[in-house]
Amino acid sequence: MDLLSANIQYIPLHAEDPMKAVDEAIALIQSAGISYEVGAFGTSVEGNADVVKDLIHNLLKSAISKEFLLNVQYHVGGDKLSNEEKVAKFR
Repeated sequence: MDLLSANIQYIPLHAEDPMKAVDEAIALIQSAGISYEVGAFGTSVEGNADVVKDLIHNLLKSAISKEFLLNVQYHVGGDKLSNEEKVAKFR
């Protein structure tokens, strides 16, 4: 199974209740069934590459906000550390 790590930042624009929109985006991330950690400026996810890519696609086509920014950072290839290993020494 190919694993993929990503950091996702969903930013609703011109939303009447931006935190509600962010909460809905996080709920969509939670429903993907992969490992995730919510942070102050984004949510880190890790899981099967196809599931992570489908999640990004689902966020793009969602009707959560009429206009939004979706910033995604991928960690691709190599013998990468897990998200937990990346932050373990700081916990």
